[in-house]
This record gives sequence, structure tokens and C-alpha cells, in this order.
Amino acid sequence: MSEKKTREKIKVLMVGVDKSTGGGMWTVAENYIRSSAFRAAVDLTYIPSAVTGSIPKRLLFTARAYIRILIRLMGDRYDILHVHMAEKGSVYRKAIVMCMAKLFRCRILLHMHGAEFEDWYRHSGALNRRFVQRILNTADRVVILGRYWEGFLSSLLRAPEKLSVVYNAVPVPEKRQYNRQAKNFLFLGVAGKRKGIPDLLSALKCADRELDRDVRLIICGPDETGVEEEIRQIGLSHRAEYRGRIPAEERDALFSDIAVNVLPSYHEGLPMTILETMAYGIPNIATAVAAVPEAVDAGNGILITPGDVRALTDALILLSSDEELRLKKSVRAYETARQKFSLDGHITEIIQRYRELEQMK
Repeated sequence: MSEKKTREKIKVLMVGVDKSTGGGMWTVAENYIRSSAFRAAVDLTYIPSAVTGSIPKRLLFTARAYIRILIRLMGDRYDILHVHMAEKGSVYRKAIVMCMAKLFRCRILLHMHGAEFEDWYRHSGALNRRFVQRILNTADRVVILGRYWEGFLSSLLRAPEKLSVVYNAVPVPEKRQYNRQAKNFLFLGVAGKRKGIPDLLSALKCADRELDRDVRLIICGPDETGVEEEIRQIGLSHRAEYRGRIPAEERDALFSDIAVNVLPSYHEGLPMTILETMAYGIPNIATAVAAVPEAVDAGNGILITPGDVRALTDALILLSSDEELRLKKSVRAYETARQKFSLDGHITEIIQRYRELEQMK
């Protein structure tokens, strides 16, 4: 490849989810879309293939996405297809897109996000497992969010060297923004059983008498279980409030009043909510699942076992009552985010993967 070619923008078709989903996959894609450093090196077209809503709405949205993707592939010569994939329906949707891209000789970077992908795969039938393996091996590069998945996904690839770890990342401010006067807890994510909302409310109830009167739990994100009713039924209306979805542009205002982020999930990838709060300097109480321990440790937060309500209760009380400990963990959280999960470093790594794929042509 000529030196001139390596200096040109890389033409990338990226396929992921619609912003209405509000999850980590969209946040990752949005970081690329908004990054001036990424757009300086990449000529990006982003097409979502999944949306929230009724089944007819989702099916129609996906069908229209396929038409848009096909038109783009026929009309433009893309160097790379960058596909964001989770588990279940995401695999089948993206499999069709990957097959289309192969017809037009695009190199494929498969970006794996699924918190429950391994569990879903292992409980699938033999025919589905073979199909998943075939799709994974269609990709020219496979990016995973943490070292936790290396052994499992390597076993599914005929060429394990295709696999590489690129951590999720977030913009990290030049200085730590943590408000040492803040007292509130935050839950930021889908309010449902997988993310541990019932455990969190139970722990908050147990900790109620030990917490200062003005400490509150702020719950933000899509609601799967009727969390407002749960709060009322458990008698925590004085201690917890549900605010719904919080737009990205309102995160700073939200974080300025938060002492600790709490995410007691049962299944995860590498949650963006943990990285976003760490970048602000907010320590986390989280469960030791998937790649979470690659971000949260005893120095910058507290790790517990999923479902351990007693340990969660103790962690809430400890970090609420010990300001000096919170500040120490805040400093470490910010430094971890700056050194390991900076968006600038992530963008550099992804562009390097693109360059490697270009050189395969």
C-alpha cells in the first residue's frame, strides 16, 4: 500500500443500534460519531439496525436498515464494515449485514458487546452454535471489551489471532470533577433484574436507618419492572427517586450531585455507566462480573458478589459514612479512567485496527 493511501480517510460503514435504545452499545457508537479525532481519520456512515418499540415497529425498522445498507454498499466503496453485535436477535440481524458486506468485498470488524452472549451461546442448540461460530469466523477482526472473554471467544475462532481487547472508553476531563460535598447514590442503566435493581432497593431498605436523612438514591434509565411502584411498596419514597432517561448532555449536572455510583448487575459487558462515573471521579460499588473487575477494584471502588444484599448494604453504609475513604477512591477512580479508559486512546486503537484491515487488501 502506498504512503499516500495510508494518509487518506478510511471509509467505514458502521452498523449498530438506534439512539432510542439508550444502552452501552449506542453510547460507544455515539462516541465515534461525536469524536473529532475519529472523524478526522475516518469517513463514517452510521446506520442503526435496531430500535425499541413494538415487534412490527422493530421489524420494519430493521428491514428499512437493510435497504439503506444495501444501497450504500452498492453506491459507495467502503473499506470496512464495523458491526456492533450483542446476543440473541442482534446476532441474526448483524449476520445478514455481514453477508451483504462480504459480497462487496468489505473487510469486517466485529465489535462484541453482549453482556449475556456467552450464557446465551452455551444454552443454544447445536445448530445455533454452529451458525454463531460461522458468523464469528466471517469477521476479519473481532474486538472484545475485556480479557474476561478471551478464552471463550478464542475457542470459537479458527484463527484466534483475529481477536483483540479494546476496552470501552469515555471522554475524560482534564481535571477530576468530583463534588466532595455530594451524598447521593446513583443507579444509571436499565432498571431491571439483570442490573440488580431489586437487590439495590433491598439493600437500601436495610441501610435506611444507618444513612443520613438527606442521602438519596437517584435511579436513571429505562424502566423494565415498574421501579416507581417498587419504591413505593418497599417504603422508600423518602430515600429513592426514579428520574427516567437522562440525556447525555445532562450527565454533568447529574454527576455533580453524586457521591457513589452503584451497579449490582448479574450480567455485564464493560458498563459505560461505570466508566463515565469513574471519569468524573465518582467511585463505584459494583459486582465482580465479566470485565467489571478490569475497571473497578479495591483501590477505586468496592466489588461484591452478585445477589449478596448484605455485602451491598455494608458497602452503601461504608461509603456513605466515610468521606475520607470516598475521596481516596475518587482519586483512584479518576486516575484509572484517565490511564486505561480514555476515549483518545480507544480511538487510536480502533483506527489502528482499521489500518491493519486495509493492509489485508
